Amino acid sequence: MHRLAPALLIAVAAAGCTPADVVVEVLPPRTSVTCGAPDKSAAALGRGLLDVLGSVGVHGSYIADLRLTAKGQDAIVDGVSVAFTVPDGASTSTKSLAEDLSGDVVVGDVRLVGEDEDIRLALIENVELVPRDLAVALNEDEGLGLDKIEFATLGVDITPIVSGEAVVAATTSFAVNLCKGCLVQPPDVCSGEGEFATVPVACRPGQDTPLFTCVGTP
Repeated sequence: MHRLAPALLIAVAAAGCTPADVVVEVLPPRTSVTCGAPDKSAAALGRGLLDVLGSVGVHGSYIADLRLTAKGQDAIVDGVSVAFTVPDGASTSTKSLAEDLSGDVVVGDVRLVGEDEDIRLALIENVELVPRDLAVALNEDEGLGLDKIEFATLGVDITPIVSGEAVVAATTSFAVNLCKGCLVQPPDVCSGEGEFATVPVACRPGQDTPLFTCVGTP
């Protein structure tokens, strides 16, 4: 168990990506007024945040926009495959569910097409990286000791599903910090005369961005 760690750079498990590798990256959370997907050139997100208490009446899943990249070789991507590493202290039933929920996430075919040494880019929107059923199990798992200030980390390995033999799928390790109430509940205390207010932009309630903030503080 540990407190919230700072953002980390994405780690691609495949050592030394070759020109034929297809790499997947998680893009930043949606925070604009329109809640539109980030641009394909946006900086990759190395670590996300999921409030598992949000699985009760708010949202529950961890949803992300993914960027696919290939260099020097066209590719067709049929989706992504995910595998989970649950935090230390998780119950046997949570571990078993995480294993059962690992597998392919079908998102439809994505074509990465370019010329010669061009870098091919594509965006896949609204991919469920962490299913709600797993978030519910993590929320109910007392062995994790989660609350607003005590966090644990769920590992998510993401691998593109590519067609043909000309390209190689590289696995990206993405970390999701887990809390219980840190995003979907109001702050316990606001300093000074401050009170809490609802954040006006909450594109994906329960992940990455708190629903409440302190206002009126000195």
